[in-house]
Amino acid sequence: MKTPPTIQPVVVDPMALPVEKVMPNGISLYTLKGCNKGIIRFELLFKGGYAIQDKPLQATFTNRMLREGAGELSSNEISRRLDYYGAWIECYSSQKCNHIVLYCLSKHFVPLAQLLETIVKHPVFPEENLEVVRRNGKAHFEVNSKKVDILAQRYFENSLWGENHPLGHVVEATDYDNITRADLLKYHASVYNSRNLALFISGDVDETIDSAVESLFGVGEWGECNNYADVFVDSPVSISGRREIKVEGTVQSAVKIGFMAMDVADPDFHKFRFLTVLFGGYFGSRLMSNIREENGYTYHISAEVDAYGKRNAFMISSETANEYVELCIKEIYKEMEKLCNSSITESEVEHVRNYILGEMCRECEGLTAKSEVFVNAWLSGESFASVNEYLEVVKNITASELNRVAKQYFNPSEMIEVVVGNF
Repeated sequence: MKTPPTIQPVVVDPMALPVEKVMPNGISLYTLKGCNKGIIRFELLFKGGYAIQDKPLQATFTNRMLREGAGELSSNEISRRLDYYGAWIECYSSQKCNHIVLYCLSKHFVPLAQLLETIVKHPVFPEENLEVVRRNGKAHFEVNSKKVDILAQRYFENSLWGENHPLGHVVEATDYDNITRADLLKYHASVYNSRNLALFISGDVDETIDSAVESLFGVGEWGECNNYADVFVDSPVSISGRREIKVEGTVQSAVKIGFMAMDVADPDFHKFRFLTVLFGGYFGSRLMSNIREENGYTYHISAEVDAYGKRNAFMISSETANEYVELCIKEIYKEMEKLCNSSITESEVEHVRNYILGEMCRECEGLTAKSEVFVNAWLSGESFASVNEYLEVVKNITASELNRVAKQYFNPSEMIEVVVGNF
């Protein structure tokens, strides 16, 4: 009989950290250099996001409309230039930042960076294009508003932050109608400036590319130069307890359960992340084993830690048949109680450890992927070194530590529950 190969532990080395360069006007440029087949990922992050907007959707529409005309260029001319160079630009807003990401070949970086400068500094926000974007956005919103999982996310965040918090507002269709060109001009003037910007670049970066970035973005102050540091980290006004939203005609209901967890500076933060994976963060997790495999209440259930600036929310998400809603919730709390009151075995910890290390290998493959990891750390207010600190926690954490963290942070009476559907 042949002997099976020995199972070897997953080996993950610490990642090289981005190199920071402070340009003449004070903007920080973070660089990850290396051979990446001639590809560049260049991201501009303007602090603020939709946490500091005056009106719902103001940040999202401002960032989305940057490509719809800038300087003397129309939206069609911008698109044609991107197509000519085989590049693309992503524009989106998050809780903390407005993101503009350029993907291109390194040999075409200089003309594309010049295009990006025009888009960022001199957008036109043409009224006719705004109407098209507004109409399409509203139609997409109305389609999504019939999906129970998306509705559950909206109302969970509303309960998490409170209605009067910028991150807690539940967007309505009328919010699309109320956005005007003047709103976009006001937001752009307030946010898009040299004091409010950080830059990340990764890939095949050479001196020519580095010099182009500095000359286009790093020399002299530009914009009105407001600086949104931590203004978006307002305290949440979480509302624990059950919240039910009825949606007639749905076959399934969405369930979300969670709470506002610790900040990134908490010494238990990385341990809690590990615990979350063990509880519901992969296919063999406790929630999946019970609620999907043993009881068949759902096709998928997950637990995750979502970052909202420096704050983090723990959230369990699932969709289940309407008749199984209460049974599903009962089993979630049953598994939570077992996690707090029963010992976690070292074999289970080792299993989860290998899973996380494997995922880290996959997620950090290539410099552009690594850049996203460090961008996310920056957005969360973590140091770049914390990426490797998490790696060390994963390698060394014990079952007893996880038991302590579970008992300390999982309190059913403080949980937010949101159920959306025809239950």
